[in-house]
Amino acid sequence: MTQRAVWTSVFPDGPGGGNPCPVVFGADGLPDDELQASAAGFGAETVFVLAARSGGDVRLRYFVPAHEMEMCVHATIAASVLLGRGGRLPDGRATVESPLGRIGVTWDSDSAIVDQFAPVFGAELDDTSRVAAALRIAPDSFAGPVRSVSTARPKLMVPLHTERAVDSLDPDYELIWQVCDELGVTGFYPYAPHADRADIAARQFPCRAGYVEDPATGVAAAALAAHLTANRNTPGWHSWRIAQGRAMSRPSMLMAEAQLDGSGAVVATRVGGTAREQEPDTRHL
Repeated sequence: MTQRAVWTSVFPDGPGGGNPCPVVFGADGLPDDELQASAAGFGAETVFVLAARSGGDVRLRYFVPAHEMEMCVHATIAASVLLGRGGRLPDGRATVESPLGRIGVTWDSDSAIVDQFAPVFGAELDDTSRVAAALRIAPDSFAGPVRSVSTARPKLMVPLHTERAVDSLDPDYELIWQVCDELGVTGFYPYAPHADRADIAARQFPCRAGYVEDPATGVAAAALAAHLTANRNTPGWHSWRIAQGRAMSRPSMLMAEAQLDGSGAVVATRVGGTAREQEPDTRHL
């Protein structure tokens, strides 16, 4: 099969919004270094569509410009929408083989919902001084506990008081990466409630991804939904509309959900949003 890339924008919230994602077809048999070089050349998180190996409908691999990732929700949404439109997935519901294992995806012609995993919660940090220093904010700026949460890849949940506080962040990226290494997380996810036209405003600063900020981060949104749901008392699904990317002029909107069972445990998470084809995004090159 001839290799080809279709550029998409995922989670867009208006013109110019969303997370750009090349979806690459025909990459079966290519060595890892060529996959990595392709992602580096695109300058964006890239998903490679490959033949299934273990009973799924399709297999996906995910690369940022600097390394391979185990999971990328927005890339899964992009690939699922394109594959579904092309008649290459079962109607409505499919199973994707990812580096983390098989995951369920519910898709339609322009959107998808990607299942994530039950959360793993880290301990609340007793000393948040290095987190504050990395974000260049005062030590008393936090609006609640800071801790790692993972529903696929661990992210550091960093609660702030207002959307303005989130938007005004000017981090020390090298220090963020050092703290990520120390805490075993793959990025900082500062967030605040009561956002304009959303429940939450957030930003994501990944660890050594090949760029310093991400316009929309599904794995972080799922982790945040689990983090917030853990404080609820009502069993069932709890949902949040999360605005991301506004500070970098790539407005995005994610719907993140977490399920609480009768014992008070968060047992499942998922993230949904739209995907549309677009021209190659030179802002990431």
